[in-house]
Amino acid sequence: MSVNGVTNTSGITNSNTKEFNNSLDKDAFLNLLVTQLRYQNPLEPMDDKEFISQMAQFSSLEQSQNTNKIAKFNSAYGMIGKMISATTSGETGKLEDTVGIVESVKVSGDKAYLIVDSKEIPYESINEVTDVIGSIEQNQIMLQNIRFNMAYSMLGREIKAKKDNVEISGTVEGIRSVNGSIKLIVGENQLSLDEIYEIK
Repeated sequence: MSVNGVTNTSGITNSNTKEFNNSLDKDAFLNLLVTQLRYQNPLEPMDDKEFISQMAQFSSLEQSQNTNKIAKFNSAYGMIGKMISATTSGETGKLEDTVGIVESVKVSGDKAYLIVDSKEIPYESINEVTDVIGSIEQNQIMLQNIRFNMAYSMLGREIKAKKDNVEISGTVEGIRSVNGSIKLIVGENQLSLDEIYEIK
């Protein structure tokens, strides 16, 4: 019985140590290093290799934190225009649920806040993210992007088209969106992609 007790205590100690290591930020690491240098034995100063190794660990920790911060900010900005649900602590300390569309993102130091109905929601409080538009609308947007890219690739090229049984040929001078439809400007004509049958 006593052996099991010791084993369990050891497990708890390892868990606490792991939590401490995960919470050790670059400022705490630097403070530990400075303290170690301040109180080292002058007759046996820190080995250069050990010092370089600790500085490398510090640099790696700082780089990892910066990468995580950038990833968090990118993720937050990617939620703009999407529906989110979050649980935050109110002024009285009571938990409050918020659901709404992300209007913008505010960054303060290492923190990112999503603005929903003029309310600042911490990034860490987000429970769920949902696209506002459905799959049909997504397909329509994707198709529109493809058509625009096709039209853009024709700029400055010679084309032949047939509009109202009239043959038209010329150079594509520009692109215009008319009532959500992509039109190619050829001289005084506005041609749809479906009316073009040859590209040079």
